[in-house]
Amino acid sequence: MINELILAGVSFFHPQVQQDSIGTETVNGKIFVLHQVDEKETLYGISRRYGATVESIVQYNPGVDTGLEIGKVLRIPYTPRTTAKKAEGGTTHIVAAKETLFSISKQYGITVDELKQWNNITDNNLSIGQEIIVKKGGHTTASTSQAQTQTQTQTTATPPVAAPKKGVHIVASKETLFSISKQYGITVQQLRDWNKLEENDISIGQELVVAAAGLSQAQVQTAAIPPVVEVKKDATEIKKEPETRKEPEIKKEPVVTTTPKTPVKEPANIVISESVKNSDEIVQSGLAELIEGTDGNRKYLALHRTAPVGTILKVKNEMNNREVFVRVMGKLPDTALTDKLVIKVSKSAYDRLGAIDPRFRVEVTYYK
Repeated sequence: MINELILAGVSFFHPQVQQDSIGTETVNGKIFVLHQVDEKETLYGISRRYGATVESIVQYNPGVDTGLEIGKVLRIPYTPRTTAKKAEGGTTHIVAAKETLFSISKQYGITVDELKQWNNITDNNLSIGQEIIVKKGGHTTASTSQAQTQTQTQTTATPPVAAPKKGVHIVASKETLFSISKQYGITVQQLRDWNKLEENDISIGQELVVAAAGLSQAQVQTAAIPPVVEVKKDATEIKKEPETRKEPEIKKEPVVTTTPKTPVKEPANIVISESVKNSDEIVQSGLAELIEGTDGNRKYLALHRTAPVGTILKVKNEMNNREVFVRVMGKLPDTALTDKLVIKVSKSAYDRLGAIDPRFRVEVTYYK
């Protein structure tokens, strides 16, 4: 009977207790509310539910700070509320997965500093299920009033949503670092360096710097493509080749003076140098890319602009000097997406070359 009276008193001050608690217990004159842990519950959520601190729950339930066990009964010290701390007319928000102070502030049109001030938060850490104030009731501070006045003044002149900053991208749904880097013609590593990211995880609404300080977007895109080096074979290098590669009788043929065929529709900013050795060797330098949809194919295949189908090409990764021989399976199409490419290779060849970027520098050698 005494426990029922205590539970009724607790329920008066904490309406949630009546449906969430399983009873009360008195130990050495101190009243505890008994709570059975449910799935996905946290210490923070339980502490807010019963108006107790996380430290007090840990004190009377040793070991719960390392993890909650579903079905475990916790002793929650009962501390009746004297006054309601929530301002009249205020609005609260329950924190969901992957939400941050920044995304919540954007959602309600307030600042991160206001969120921290209203909820006595000193850092940027939030817990799932945490209840935070997102609209202050009653009178506001002087700074808040001033900000509201400025907002009302600017409403008639400008739209409520500010235009994106120059060189800054707002992350949208389903966007990744790779898709954003493609959109702005930069690399994933540049995005990581400029935004001090250690992993590839980004949040919806997050602002990302997509242009280096002091550079225009066009300059950033140009810097993202490694400079093309023209491959030249001088007389000294030819003399150093093995005797078996020298064929003086072939050099006398008229084909030696014939100008090599110019690659079809080669872009102006990609220089491909072809040198003819022994009248039939061609060396090209430029960008390579992966052939999509070849993950399950173990063969070393390639798409090339000029080499006939069936031609064997030697491809060397200029970043690590790893080489692989590939067979031409088709012609590289002349489109806007491939106008800067020399070759496309299958997944097996891509892995064999030790490539890590979507596009990488290669040297291609083959014979007519």
